[in-house]
This record gives sequence, C-alpha cells and structure tokens, in this order.
Amino acid sequence: MNLKISLGGDIVHYIGAIGFFKSIDEIGENKRLSGDFEIYCSGFSCIPALLWYYNKNSAYNTLSKMWNELPKIFPNASKNSLKEISKNVFTLVKMQKKLDEEESRKNLTQFFEKWVPNFEITGSEKIKFCSFNLESSQEEILVGNSIDIIAKAINYPIDFSPVKGYTSLSWIFGIPLGDVIIYIDWIKSFKPQRASDYLLLSTFSRTHNIAKDRILKSKYFINIEIDNNSNFAIIANKFYQAGKKLTDSIYK
Repeated sequence: MNLKISLGGDIVHYIGAIGFFKSIDEIGENKRLSGDFEIYCSGFSCIPALLWYYNKNSAYNTLSKMWNELPKIFPNASKNSLKEISKNVFTLVKMQKKLDEEESRKNLTQFFEKWVPNFEITGSEKIKFCSFNLESSQEEILVGNSIDIIAKAINYPIDFSPVKGYTSLSWIFGIPLGDVIIYIDWIKSFKPQRASDYLLLSTFSRTHNIAKDRILKSKYFINIEIDNNSNFAIIANKFYQAGKKLTDSIYK
C-alpha cells in the first residue's frame, strides 16, 4: 500500500511521536504494512523523526531527556492552551518584533548541537522534513545537514525569528498534506478578553482551519488528545497507540 503519512508539530508534545515510529517498526516486523510509505514531518515532529532515522535504539532516551529542556528554549510552544499563551501580554509583541536572525540561528543551533547527531539528509529517505520557504512562499522538503534542517523546521515564530528564510510549516499550515494524518488537535474553546487575545486567536484559528481542510482530504485521520499532560512517557504511548489504530484502520 502506497501511503503518505503526515505529522504536524506546532507544540513540543509532538516529540512524543517517537511512539508512532516505534509502532511503525512493529508493523513492519509483522509484515502488516508494506514498505510503500513515506512519512512527512513538520515542526517538532521532525525531531523524533530524525533521531529515529539515525538510531532507533537511542532515540527514546534522548527525547525523554530533551523533554525537560524544551520549555526553556520554546516557552510558548510548550503550552497547549491558548489561554495559557495569552497570559503573556507580550507574546504578540514578540510575534511582531523583528528578532535578530543570527541570534535565533545561534540559539537554535547550540540547542540542537547538544541533542541532534550531525549527519547528512539526501532526500531519498522515507522520512521527509518539511519547512516553509518565506521567499518562495511554498512548502519545501529540506535536505542537507541534519542540524541545519532541524533549525529551519523547528523555529516556532513566537519564540524565534525565521532561520535562513525558513519558518515552521506547522505554524503556516498545521500539517503537510497526506493520505494519513496524525494530529494533536489542541485548540480548545477560548473566550478572548483583550485585543491581543483576539489577535492570538485569529492567528491560530487560521492555521487550525487550514489543518482541518487537509484532514478532510486525507484517507485516514488519527487525533491524539493530550489534555494538560506533561508526562513524556504517556504522550509517547498515545502516539504508539495511534500507530496501532492506523494499522487497524487499514486492515480492518
């Protein structure tokens, strides 16, 4: 079966997608899913995808350790509630303010040099790393150095400025197009009170609606609910179960 599997990544909880990759491995071992599939990642799901591709045996341990540091470098992307994000009255100011691109790249590079192995991605891999090219205004599959790829794919706009003209695809479209979509639908009902709240809601609602349209076009959609859970093992297990659900959906 030829499938394009897509993962989003607009909050840090997507690093739990390592559970989904583990389930894909088990599906392969049971020969219930042929090798005719590709996985398209955007935003934070690119991290577990890259680590899993490099070394399946060490990926989970690396991500579980990284989990505790992510809120320090991505304070806004670590919140899965618009209400929580809006508590910071300066959040939208940060979105509008031009941050120093060189400083953003330096901070991201230093973080990922600590956690991500340095190797080359050619584009021939079954896992594709997607970002948004601001110059061409198009989605793009990234190739080249692994750390450079992650910096371009993960630079969540509230916390960082674009890196080399790229910003997170998850910020723009929510998810890449795909036959199968694995998605955390974290946007909940939120009553705006301040002007900045309305701007924040408008920004996320636009992306949310684009993601919904892509979900409707997919063959299989699996929604992952995370509530306010901050336990990495539980989040990873939810992604693992999503992989099992995908298998059951295809072979029911």
